[in-house]
Amino acid sequence: MAYRLERLPEVIAYARNDHLDFTIPYEWQGVRHEYRPDYLIRWRCDNGQEVKIILEVKGFETEQDRQKEAAAKRWVRAVNHHGGFGWWTFTVCRDPHRLVDNLTSAVATFR
Repeated sequence: MAYRLERLPEVIAYARNDHLDFTIPYEWQGVRHEYRPDYLIRWRCDNGQEVKIILEVKGFETEQDRQKEAAAKRWVRAVNHHGGFGWWTFTVCRDPHRLVDNLTSAVATFR
């Protein structure tokens, strides 16, 4: 993923969410957990607008993974509704060859 992100001109910056402590709370089977997405990306749209993308890379998916995805989407709606932290979106990449499609689709509403 990092190799592909490095080569995209729309990517202003990105970071693997390892030791950044960016987490999204979610509940699974009645227990509160912290979800750590894989990447955080700053993306510049064609119109110059900047969007932060939360990127999760997945192969096999479980029901718990679907709960994490739902929590991330709720978090994005909440932070965008607040309006004080820029624009955010979330996407899951299940096929590395479709990374560009995933990212451009994720920011399509911000163009």
